[in-house]
Amino acid sequence: MIVLLVLFGVVTGGMINLNSGNLDQTLKDNPLVMINFSAGWCRYSQALKPIYEKAADALQNVQGVKLAYADCVAHNDICSKYRVSKYPTMKFIRSGELMKSEYRGQRSVEAITQHVNKLMEDPVKQLHGDEELRQLKSETKAKYVLGYFASKSSYGYEVFKSSAQTMLGQCHFYAMTDEDAKAKIASFGGQERVFLVNDVDGDKQYEGSATDQVQLSAWVKDNCVPLVREITFENGEELTEEGLPFVILFHDPEDQESVKQFTQKVAEQCQDQRSGVNFLHADGLKFAHPLSHLGKTTKDLPVIAIDSFKHMYLFPKYENLKRPGRLRRFVDDLHSGRLHREFHGEVFKDRVGEDDDLPPPKDAKEAKEQAKLKREKREAATNPPESVFKKLEPNKNRYSLLNKDEL
Repeated sequence: MIVLLVLFGVVTGGMINLNSGNLDQTLKDNPLVMINFSAGWCRYSQALKPIYEKAADALQNVQGVKLAYADCVAHNDICSKYRVSKYPTMKFIRSGELMKSEYRGQRSVEAITQHVNKLMEDPVKQLHGDEELRQLKSETKAKYVLGYFASKSSYGYEVFKSSAQTMLGQCHFYAMTDEDAKAKIASFGGQERVFLVNDVDGDKQYEGSATDQVQLSAWVKDNCVPLVREITFENGEELTEEGLPFVILFHDPEDQESVKQFTQKVAEQCQDQRSGVNFLHADGLKFAHPLSHLGKTTKDLPVIAIDSFKHMYLFPKYENLKRPGRLRRFVDDLHSGRLHREFHGEVFKDRVGEDDDLPPPKDAKEAKEQAKLKREKREAATNPPESVFKKLEPNKNRYSLLNKDEL
């Protein structure tokens, strides 16, 4: 009996206690698993546990859902696998795949159950006919995924729906089914099809397996998730917890042209840097405080900066974004440590004055003055301010933080 409990876990009401012996089977048996990663010594974990157990009881008859509990002291291997850095942390596993967004809402039975029920809804928006599709295309410039299916009960649609649930909040999914899709499917030789709409090169067809949800989600993530995301006060904690430095464009909310230009330069120069930094844009009016730390005001928008979670570094001039390779060089200087070394007073002579845009001197006297200005700049050490966005990290009044300096 004891062996069975160790291997298969203990079910407390609707909640299952996870261990290395039952984790894989739990994820296999349940399309959606919510896991509460906790530690017995953490007072926030202690307060949450009875609430979480009641939420599990309330949801135990909901098909396809299981609320699980991971004791990170007794089963640290599970918590390490999912990179838990604070207690309690509540994550979702959808069809065996970790969802990007954690649960950060109110810690109450009602709030948790409402959130889980919301995740179980079909996020795919139905289109009825070509006219609705034309209207959608005329009104929507962002990328989205469109599928054509014989019916909502087809296996292809179930895979599509599951992918939409996994990518919730990252990309929009639309579908035509039944009679609305009949003519299109016939034109595809009787095959159901999935497309990425509004791609730079036009609509892109998904060529992978129609029955592989993980493969479809990976394709959507690579092609639909914005290269440059917007940071807000609502998602700032989540983005900060990813642990990647921010390369941020601060702009006036009415100025979308700078967002377009910044995104274009990121796409041209920094596609391979997504795993090392987060490219973001922010409402410069709402985020005026970080601007002030950079010595800028809203009158200076647009402004580009890097926040490494230790210091903030200012991109010399927004106009320089148009110069070949400048944005990539700025990111490379962060990774090479050049920005940090400048912060500690090291002087690099190779680029001194390149951003001054001084006109050619009119005479010897003016040439001497310009030389003096360049010399003073060369001798001056940079002094970047401390990180501001680090303050958006998980609140110590809600979590017990681990390795806090690494965030």
